[in-house]
Amino acid sequence: MEKNYFTINGKQFQIDTKKENFLDELIKNYLKHKNIKVAVAVNYELIQKSKWKSKKILKGDEIEIVQPFFGG
Repeated sequence: MEKNYFTINGKQFQIDTKKENFLDELIKNYLKHKNIKVAVAVNYELIQKSKWKSKKILKGDEIEIVQPFFGG
């Protein structure tokens, strides 16, 4: 049986193929529902926050979640 994964910040997670997976829910779960400002790219393409609810996550997607930091 083929395993279906997506990647967040280099770590693999199994995708639930029994439902549609959307970026906003994935981010909430990954950040444990903390209210943190982040930027998100899927397959090296920056996704605007207004599109997170409609962006489907598919097997093999590579997701990068980063948060800004201050200093230098």
